[in-house]
Amino acid sequence: MRVYREENALGTVEIDRRVVENLCGRVIDEFEGRLLVSGPKGRLRRGAQKSPEDETGFVRARLKGGRMNIKLYLIFRFGSSVSDLAVALAQKLRGEVPRVTGVEVGLIKMVFVGTLSEKVSKRSLIYIDDGTGVREVRDPEEDDSAND
Repeated sequence: MRVYREENALGTVEIDRRVVENLCGRVIDEFEGRLLVSGPKGRLRRGAQKSPEDETGFVRARLKGGRMNIKLYLIFRFGSSVSDLAVALAQKLRGEVPRVTGVEVGLIKMVFVGTLSEKVSKRSLIYIDDGTGVREVRDPEEDDSAND
């Protein structure tokens, strides 16, 4: 099991991967099916909330400089506003992650890999929240903050 770890002058911060996945899964589940979890290749997962032994692979995190950078792979339901979903998700994560883990959120990268109507259609939309607001990144190479 992967543990996110960072050492600093005050000691070592360790957060188990299951904590991050369960926390992100709970937040995503609040969207009542408008947001679904995926893997990097766009495969729809059965649900964000699974048993702690299951690693769904929809979230990646890194502790850096005392902050947690989060990358999510998502599918949105047809008819939903992607930009509105990205803003709402970023706001909820920025509130929940520090409350549960005690670690502030740095960068949130939301990769929308598909749209779900009758079946999943591949998409590639990337939204980044660096704490100053959510913005769409058309070409990931054009923005250094898009890199993990």
